[in-house]
Amino acid sequence: MCIDGDILELDIEIDLEEVKALQAFVKDRLGYIEEITLLRSQNGVPVTSALFALLFCIKKAKPSIRIDFIDSMSLYLDAYGMM
Repeated sequence: MCIDGDILELDIEIDLEEVKALQAFVKDRLGYIEEITLLRSQNGVPVTSALFALLFCIKKAKPSIRIDFIDSMSLYLDAYGMM
């Protein structure tokens, strides 16, 4: 997880405990975050669906936020193809 100005960059491989920490982190800062991007390593695959659930909740709470995965409704994962 990295904050670059008003852009929050997340690794797609974060586990459940990291998602819980992310939720606590974002809760107080949602007003300042304008965009969330997912970073993927070469063989990066999601470890838990909790990350996607959190992203959808964030989008519902703040519809103006840009989340590349949700806005495009597609995510290409090398091992699995298009999600």
